[in-house]
Amino acid sequence: MYNMANNRINRYIGAIALGTVLLAVPGCTDSWDDHYSNEPVSGTTKTLWDVINDPDNNFSRFADIVKHAKYYKDNTHAVSTYTYEDILKGGQVNTVWVPDNDALTEAEYQKWMQMLDMSRADGEGGSNDAYNVQQQFLGNHIALWRHSISEPGVDTVKMINGKNLVFDKGARKLEGISLGEYNIPTTNGVLHVLKGIAPFRYNFYEYLKYRDPQTEFGKYVVGKDTTYFFASGSIEGLPDENGNPTYVDSVYFTSNRLFESRRYLPDDGAEKWLMSENGFNARINNEDSVFVMLMPTDEAWNAAYNKLEESHLYGFRYEDKSKGDLSGNATVVYLDVPDTLQKMSIEMDLVSPLVFNIHKQPKVGGEMWTLESFQKKKGDGAEYLLNTFGDTLRTVGDWKLSDLFIGEPTEMSNGLAYEVDSWNFPSQFYTPDVNVEIEHTGIFYNIESTRYKVGGDSQRYTFSNDAFKDIADRYGRVNKNNFFHLTGKGPTEAPNVDIKLFGNDPNAYVPDAQVMSGKYDIQVVLVPHWYIDIAAAGKIDRKFYAIVDTIVSEYDITDTTFVRSETEIDTAYIKKLAATNKYKFNATLSYNDGTVKSNGKDKTFKLTGIKGQNYDGKGYIYDGLKVDTLTLVEDFEFPVSYKNMRFSYPTIYIQGATGKSDAKDGYVYDLVIDKIILKRKN
Repeated sequence: MYNMANNRINRYIGAIALGTVLLAVPGCTDSWDDHYSNEPVSGTTKTLWDVINDPDNNFSRFADIVKHAKYYKDNTHAVSTYTYEDILKGGQVNTVWVPDNDALTEAEYQKWMQMLDMSRADGEGGSNDAYNVQQQFLGNHIALWRHSISEPGVDTVKMINGKNLVFDKGARKLEGISLGEYNIPTTNGVLHVLKGIAPFRYNFYEYLKYRDPQTEFGKYVVGKDTTYFFASGSIEGLPDENGNPTYVDSVYFTSNRLFESRRYLPDDGAEKWLMSENGFNARINNEDSVFVMLMPTDEAWNAAYNKLEESHLYGFRYEDKSKGDLSGNATVVYLDVPDTLQKMSIEMDLVSPLVFNIHKQPKVGGEMWTLESFQKKKGDGAEYLLNTFGDTLRTVGDWKLSDLFIGEPTEMSNGLAYEVDSWNFPSQFYTPDVNVEIEHTGIFYNIESTRYKVGGDSQRYTFSNDAFKDIADRYGRVNKNNFFHLTGKGPTEAPNVDIKLFGNDPNAYVPDAQVMSGKYDIQVVLVPHWYIDIAAAGKIDRKFYAIVDTIVSEYDITDTTFVRSETEIDTAYIKKLAATNKYKFNATLSYNDGTVKSNGKDKTFKLTGIKGQNYDGKGYIYDGLKVDTLTLVEDFEFPVSYKNMRFSYPTIYIQGATGKSDAKDGYVYDLVIDKIILKRKN
């Protein structure tokens, strides 16, 4: 069984290499056999271990480390009886860049040996110190297959710790460290003598996990690790006394759910999760990626946490509006500890925007960003930066993109890490406005209930601000070149709709913004009713123009005349249209007031506008002339946050208020709305 396990480990290492070797970049002039031949070299009977352990060579310190270093399958699972000596004298073909005793100083040697000594008897458990000897030292000097020097060229070599190191064969250097003797043949590989130690660089994940002391940010990230036992990849032994299988060689793998997706939900039981778990959507442990990452220090983490607390207050109960009945009665979810939800939400919002894939940023001057150019400019000059979570960050007010990347970065094996003392995102990002585009009918709540009363003529209209520039420049442009027309069931019946208040406007700074605890001005953008005529016709009809001058041109040859009229928008005509197409409506807000009530329903609050401005005591009024933003209420304070909640949100009930007497004064029963805005008051 022992030999089976040892052979399997060799095959396991080989399988890893076979999966990564295709990512290497061979030099132009070298053949496949120069790099990857498995055939024994004629004229030699010594293995890699024989050469390294030869007392006549100057490798005794390296050999001692190899002899005592166990092979680790992951950072906690060592094969207790299998060392790197076994690997280097086994059948797997490897290349070893051996630091000689002049390069591997006594101090360095003692450091690695002390790390091994701390876990020499740990067996399967092991310790991170011993694992780090493998990852940071031995694995950084060994690669699978033969990488011999035949002709000049530059290879990117995948080492067995996963790092990509540059092997400059013309200069005889590995990562800038010169070689002494090279191309020493063995039966199971090739050996080069290194006149220094190959520099090891952490990837982002390793840096967060192994740095000492570990930061609060690092603890959060590493805390999302999950280690799985890979039964089908393990070697099964004899069953125990209860008939359960045992394993002589167990394979484990570790994943981190922050890396794999934008939002994580479990395969089973997801319906019970009030929030999905936001992550980087970036494998920051991937050696073949190139990222720029913000790493907040504890000072930055704690200050940012405190900054977000007031906007992340959660209540004791929420309506789960994905499970409402036809009358709008939602299932109520009760929370025992709202502070737990607050902590989860704040930490997700602190972490998710921190990673930027350097290759997915917009070009500047036709050039792709590189790590070098980014380090110089830190994003300045770009129209925007896109993080891996999907947020688009733009310069806003006095805030600029480079304000995120303070100080000099630390070079990682897969990018640049900016360790920052300030989580310096703009307020428009972490407490954004909520922009609700009405033309997306998915924002209507209770679609089948009696509170959704619209006629068959209700529809979305396209209105091109550019094609209808004469009108749009004078009377207002509509967002995204469209608006929504709401009609009632009958000619004298007003439309009534419930609207979900969460962001859906791709033009907004945060497109999918959610209502948070704190103050907002609640506004509605109304569109003149007569815009419908232009949108339906696809042009500005002549009736919207007035003749202001007539020009007669004479032509001598034919003795005839040509008449040409100069026109402009007929403002008097449009004023008459507006006077007979005014709106009147009411608005009622439904929201969580933060308390536990026996009936579990959201509280309703009728909005009555700003006194003396846009509310006549019976409803909001709109003169119908221009695209206009009406403020329904100023400084409305939401007691609790909906940030990151999956099925909970406030709603606003828009109800046409035109009666028969109002119709005689020029009010129409229907409404034309562009969007609703909840403007954040920080």
